[in-house]
Amino acid sequence: MFPVCRMLFFAVLFSVSLLLSFPVYAQAASSSAADETFFYTRVGEPAPATHEYTTSSDKDVRLIFAVKKNILYDVASAINIEAEVPMFNRFSLMLEYVFPWWETGNKYCLQMVELGPEFRFWLNKWDRYSKDKMQGWFGGVYVMSAKYDFQLDVKFNYQGEYYSAGVSFGYVHQIKDLFGKPTNARLEFSIAAGYLQTDFRHYLPTDDYSVLIRDKYNVGRVSYFGPTKAKISLVIPVFANNDNNRR
Repeated sequence: MFPVCRMLFFAVLFSVSLLLSFPVYAQAASSSAADETFFYTRVGEPAPATHEYTTSSDKDVRLIFAVKKNILYDVASAINIEAEVPMFNRFSLMLEYVFPWWETGNKYCLQMVELGPEFRFWLNKWDRYSKDKMQGWFGGVYVMSAKYDFQLDVKFNYQGEYYSAGVSFGYVHQIKDLFGKPTNARLEFSIAAGYLQTDFRHYLPTDDYSVLIRDKYNVGRVSYFGPTKAKISLVIPVFANNDNNRR
């Protein structure tokens, strides 16, 4: 598992992004009775100036965060979840968590815990009250780290940790239904490239696969620079009502 200090760092980072994405505004008095308000005047006298009220038809919704799933990881049996929060008017912070954890008959194993944030810049500028945030083209920077245990019978057996940092690039668009009408769901296509370093330890199982024997002559460190991530992600936005629009 991850060191406690690293987990706390990511938790604080994500919490700060949430605070930045939920600015506090002074709330005006409720105008729920606006539709029932009317003005009358005597014949021949001009009606007094009326105020503009925000009716229910003028109310809109804003996107507060999005939950995402990388379909490519799911196909590879790597369970994953992501959360992304918009910040300011063209930035966002995403937190990715990948946690496949299964083994079969002590012969096959895919166990990994990966965690990392990504800071993104979007080409499309949005309004803070908008529901159309985080769409179109984006570029980002990311860091991530993980622990893993991979076993393929006696052919491929490694445990270790890796760390990576790099840049990302992608595009997000709305999904349409069978009648061509846009839905709230979205699809993200993205790739990432950067530097990755792993410290690995090789092991071999006994004949009955009940015990793993460390191979002390096959340990080391590998450094790599190139593609590190590929995503086709289903994006589910979460909205909140704008009870008091700009006037």
